[in-house]
Amino acid sequence: MRLYLKPLLLLAFFSFSLLCQAPFAHPDEKGILLTEKIQLKMADVFMEEGEYYRAITEYRKFLILFPDSEKADYALFKVGMAYFRGEEYGPSRQHFSALGEKYKTSRYLPEAAYYEGLSHWKLKDREKATSAFDSVSEVFPHSEFAPLALVAGSLVAFEQENVAASRKRLEWLTDRYPEYPGSKNAREAMTLVDQYPRLPEKSEALAAVMSAVLPGSGYIYAERVGDGITAFLINALFIAGTIAAINAENYAVAGIVGGIGLPFYLGNIYGSANAAKKWNLGVKRDLRNKVFLTLDFNF
Repeated sequence: MRLYLKPLLLLAFFSFSLLCQAPFAHPDEKGILLTEKIQLKMADVFMEEGEYYRAITEYRKFLILFPDSEKADYALFKVGMAYFRGEEYGPSRQHFSALGEKYKTSRYLPEAAYYEGLSHWKLKDREKATSAFDSVSEVFPHSEFAPLALVAGSLVAFEQENVAASRKRLEWLTDRYPEYPGSKNAREAMTLVDQYPRLPEKSEALAAVMSAVLPGSGYIYAERVGDGITAFLINALFIAGTIAAINAENYAVAGIVGGIGLPFYLGNIYGSANAAKKWNLGVKRDLRNKVFLTLDFNF
């Protein structure tokens, strides 16, 4: 059913347009008079249907055909949104920025600045993302996107392990927008953010030293018991084989067995340190996920 929805909508709209403009057309002329409303509607239909690249084409046509239209800022904003929805974050941030430069009084500026920040964030440009979010809360404090920008800015700072900056933005949110539905969640998130400096941590150096002394023990310290037992058994076999060959005065075999076993021994040391590092990252990731869930933030 959905496959036929868009063509039917367009056909109905064009038929209606023909009827509306028919009194003004010459009797011998055929075709549709392309108006601002028709062109913009075409673009909106493609946007609603998720045909983002076709929507971009139609919005651009609108900007070319009707550059002085009162809806030009809307069309430019929707180009940015179409790129964003299509996960083309480079062009999306460019168009959101262009909107702010060209239409300084547009009603879409707060939303555009917010989505520009999200685009920067998607592109891992956290510094520019923070700047964009802060501009929303400072320049458009009464916009519905101001509290959202504070939440986003807090999460960006938290990702950068800047606990003070993250907490500060949550404080601003609760102070400036006490009636905002997310203020209660922000208070809960502050408690989680405060836990970050006190998170338990495994020492990478200690894990490496432990496995150097007793192969596999560093893995067990990093709570990778299965890997620890495996590393212990493999290294124990090579060590035992090397010692047995030396006792039998078969030094050539001892050298071969020891040479083969050496990479496993060194790998056991490196792997233990890496396991401790991953454990630490896992703890941080779990807390970050809790903060995101608490703030109920999705983008």
